[in-house]
Amino acid sequence: MAIDVNMDEVLIAPLSSMVREISAGVAAAQRELDAAALATQTQLATEHPELQALGYQVTWYQIPEATVEMRMALHFEKKDAASPARMYVAPFNTKYRNTFSFSADGSSTLKLKIVPVPPQGRSA
Repeated sequence: MAIDVNMDEVLIAPLSSMVREISAGVAAAQRELDAAALATQTQLATEHPELQALGYQVTWYQIPEATVEMRMALHFEKKDAASPARMYVAPFNTKYRNTFSFSADGSSTLKLKIVPVPPQGRSA
């Protein structure tokens, strides 16, 4: 009997795509925090210019570091002899385990740490 699998539900993807998506999510969250602080500072300047004149600044929040640790099912696939093998990963969750009758014994852990670095200085 064939199993109808919705790949979006089990999140099977190349490892590079998963890391890129996690990183993009962290960057988007930081942009939203920055936008909210900027909007609040602008609102403060409009509604309370006396506080602005005193140098009051709203709080700017930042994500100094994001650490991700996920249990993953790994799959290597090589399309043909000429192409390199690609590694695919899927978060090890109930949907994946039930769909593919996968055991936790074969899972791996993906650890990813995203930290900010200062921009490189311009050379003269």
